[in-house]
Amino acid sequence: MQTKKKAWINLIVLIATLVVNGLGGTGLINDSSQSEVSGEFQTLITPAGFAFSIWSLIYGLLVISMIVMIVKSEDGYYRKAIEKITPLFWLSSVLNMAWIVAFSYYQIGLSTIFIFGYLLSLTRIVQILLAMHEPKRWLLPVTFGLNAGWLFIATVVNISAFLVQIEWNGFGIADTTWAILMLVISVALCAFVLWRLKNAAFPLPIAWAYFAIFSERMNAGNADIVGYVSIGGMIVLLLLGGFTYKKNNYSLF
Repeated sequence: MQTKKKAWINLIVLIATLVVNGLGGTGLINDSSQSEVSGEFQTLITPAGFAFSIWSLIYGLLVISMIVMIVKSEDGYYRKAIEKITPLFWLSSVLNMAWIVAFSYYQIGLSTIFIFGYLLSLTRIVQILLAMHEPKRWLLPVTFGLNAGWLFIATVVNISAFLVQIEWNGFGIADTTWAILMLVISVALCAFVLWRLKNAAFPLPIAWAYFAIFSERMNAGNADIVGYVSIGGMIVLLLLGGFTYKKNNYSLF
């Protein structure tokens, strides 16, 4: 298949993904919006609603990226990118749509499997782009770095929602303790993944989510230890991003 044709298909696949996400967000799938479903499985680490506005940035960058790849499909860098990431991008898009549908139908366990696969495909794309790195070629690494970072924390929240759905008792350990453990472990896992990806954009959406978790705790009148751990985690994540940026010779990747 010609490279430019693949680039056009990438854009069409993205548009289909946006349509499914729009249907899920407005409740036109199973008469239940994603926010409504999420609200039924509220956890101590569920972020405030404004956190999800980051999807606008991520999808905006994805649209720009797909258009740039079409326009510059003859450019050596973008031609190589199209050839290498296209199958994974298609896979990530299919898993994205499957996640939306499963979540809308309250199949939280199944949606967790889909979102985890979605995350893995995105991190692999980020690794491929790292191996292709060229100076001043920032658009694709930043786009997919932010996307992967947001999916990382979204996967954690999705797992938490599933545990609430199955009424897991946490081995008798208090919910607050589990919430703190998940926040701390997530920061540690982020640091490990960041070490492999070397993409300073990756921890930024996670830091944003931690701020939104803190805000949700404050808005609920529960400025408790979970909220303070969240804001501490946000600071650590920003420091990790800054350290990676410096280590990359003041480059995001």
